[in-house]
Amino acid sequence: MVMRLTGLASGLDIDTMVQKLMQAEKVPLNKMNQQRQLLDWKRESYREVSTKMVTFLQDKIKDTFSKASSLNAQKATVTGNTTAVTANASATASGSMTVGVTKLATAANVILTGQNGKSETTKLTDLGLTSGTSLQVGGSTISIDESDTIATLVSKINNNSATGVTAIYDATSGLSLTATASGTDGKLFTNNSAPDNNSLNIDSKLKDIFWADPTDGTVKKAQNAEVTVNGLSMEKTSNTFTINGVTLTLNTITAAGSEANVTVSKDTDAIVKSVKDFVDSYNQVLSLMNSKVSEERYTKYAPLTSEQKADMKEDEITEWTNKAKSGMLKNDSILQEAISSMRSAIMGDVDTGNGKVNLLQGLGISTGDYQSKGKLTLDVDKLKEALERNPNAVNEVFTTNYDKVYTSDKVTDKDGILARLQKITTNALKSMNTTAGVSISSSDITASFMTSSTIGTQLSSLDRRISEFTSKLNNIETNYFKKFTAMETAINKYNSSASSLFG
Repeated sequence: MVMRLTGLASGLDIDTMVQKLMQAEKVPLNKMNQQRQLLDWKRESYREVSTKMVTFLQDKIKDTFSKASSLNAQKATVTGNTTAVTANASATASGSMTVGVTKLATAANVILTGQNGKSETTKLTDLGLTSGTSLQVGGSTISIDESDTIATLVSKINNNSATGVTAIYDATSGLSLTATASGTDGKLFTNNSAPDNNSLNIDSKLKDIFWADPTDGTVKKAQNAEVTVNGLSMEKTSNTFTINGVTLTLNTITAAGSEANVTVSKDTDAIVKSVKDFVDSYNQVLSLMNSKVSEERYTKYAPLTSEQKADMKEDEITEWTNKAKSGMLKNDSILQEAISSMRSAIMGDVDTGNGKVNLLQGLGISTGDYQSKGKLTLDVDKLKEALERNPNAVNEVFTTNYDKVYTSDKVTDKDGILARLQKITTNALKSMNTTAGVSISSSDITASFMTSSTIGTQLSSLDRRISEFTSKLNNIETNYFKKFTAMETAINKYNSSASSLFG
């Protein structure tokens, strides 16, 4: 390490002189750091777009809009005896039905009064149960510990779903055990047709304590529902079941001639909401990409060096940096291609197999004027009119060929809107992944980048060059100080010799 003299002999400010000399030497390093910063900002801009696109692709196209329940929503309307039955239609529901209810399904229940008057804090060991005992309760076993009380037993039964039993204890009324499943699906009795002490599906040790004598409690037989649908009599273990895609819930028994009538039809309001959600989500993605490719690029505003920031105020640094970061994806080819393809996908006819349908012309969706840059608007009234003419119109134009979306990444007129947009966004994400290393499946804005991408490789190369040049600058600075040190040493010798001569 070179000893640095302070310029006492020459009277020069050597540190300041070396610092100014190094400023010129650092120009190439500053340019490399600025270039690196620009690449980093560009990569972050790509990630901003990719996360929004992944959200649109996964959360909207794949998980929402492509589902039959979204764009092919149906509803079940109950008339006649509207209180007897509740009905909900799935996307595959069909037909109409008349429902009469003879019996409702009920769950088996037993009330055991053998320990009436005992507090729920009473230990089970005080009642004669040995610690470590395993008790059969319904469809599972319960283990008894030394500290277990009646309240603990109730809790263990209820927290073990495999028992299929719900327990309640009251010191006055006794222990209630109810099957969680109604009808013959219940697990409380081994034989629901004759529920008695012998058929009760709980351990004999537990029965001996809580039901020493069947006359000490009451039993309730499980019952299946008996229902007639379109004249067809059937028995169900639950009051809720599905027929022809319609989930029926039986509420009350119906008298002859007062049956419930269930009719399935398209749920226009739900479909309109789904289309509106699609339009909003599509516009968000398109708006972000349009803003990126048209954002102003201020080439005169280069990323600031640490020396430049030291001479500026915080608000000045922020304003400068915002301009320097602007336009990182100005006229970007990946985004421009995606924008163009998305707009073509929306505007093109869809061959549904039942003829060609145009989304913009047929379903009340439009793109506005040139200034809107492809932004969609929805005329709800026109959409409802289209659904009245053809209830399947929305489902056909959106979901046609979606089940074949992974067979090819090329968009065709046989692809519905969702299949087209999935192919377009997937291809764009792959291109951004190759270029910037962004994730093609994560919507996390902090997700890491792939270093093998084009920008990642450029950044790695710059990091090596920056490291090498930094080492070079350190050597140059050391040499400057060596030269000034030699000068100071020579001046000191001259001054010493002169002092001797004149002395």
